[in-house]
Amino acid sequence: MRIELVGRRPLLRRLCPVEPEAGPLILDGQRLTFASPLDLAAIVALARAAGSRGDKVRLITPRDHNVASYLERLDVISSLPPDTDVVGDLQGGSRMDLSDRLLEVTHLTPDGADRLGERMGRMLTRHYGDLGRRYFAGVGELIDNAISHGWSGVGAFVAAQVYTGATSGLPGIEFAVCDTGIGVRAHLGHNLADDVLVDDVAALETALEPGVTGTQEVRGHGLNDLWRVVPKGGLARLQLRSGKGLASVVGRGDSRRPTCVSADVDVAGTWASLRIHPY
Repeated sequence: MRIELVGRRPLLRRLCPVEPEAGPLILDGQRLTFASPLDLAAIVALARAAGSRGDKVRLITPRDHNVASYLERLDVISSLPPDTDVVGDLQGGSRMDLSDRLLEVTHLTPDGADRLGERMGRMLTRHYGDLGRRYFAGVGELIDNAISHGWSGVGAFVAAQVYTGATSGLPGIEFAVCDTGIGVRAHLGHNLADDVLVDDVAALETALEPGVTGTQEVRGHGLNDLWRVVPKGGLARLQLRSGKGLASVVGRGDSRRPTCVSADVDVAGTWASLRIHPY
């Protein structure tokens, strides 16, 4: 399968494979112009899932040297399967310490979840104080979901960024976690009637409802409760991909606008991206 990564934030859109046939996974990033935390984590998750199946992986680096350098500095290249064929120029060179506002692609494991949480907590409180602690509640829910519901032998991958608003005028945070587990539909199927979840789109629609869970525990308020961390007047966008489903929910105040559609790329596991703007 060959997937073209084109423009800005391509893996947040209804991405279509250029060559859908089974075989080597080719991630063609030649026309990539901007990578969000979800793009960074998802590139690695796609590659590692393919590698675990024994498929060959090729990454064609962006023509834009700044974008190619960004993938390298954010540990995308070093996190790929060891035998990945990387085609294109990489800049190398020294790396700046931006740990106060960037989380490079990180392999999330149950043993390392607490350390990851501590680092994210420091990042968010440094920039947003008490509000950052509220933001971390949403981030923590996504981390817990990946560990509790989406675990697999390949694991999950996370990335994050704090936007100061210095260039865009829009401060906020963005956090993404991409697991390679059983996916939303199979997970919810543990506890729900099969006829409810006719496809991956229906599964995502169901997962966003209050009180829904795929376990026998009293849980299932996590995704719905993410909106509680958003301050009045703030804006949040949650995006989920699992199987062939893609969900996007925009929330401001008490208003929620969910959209769930079908996508052509079949995602192994679940990808989640949360972006919050305080105003």
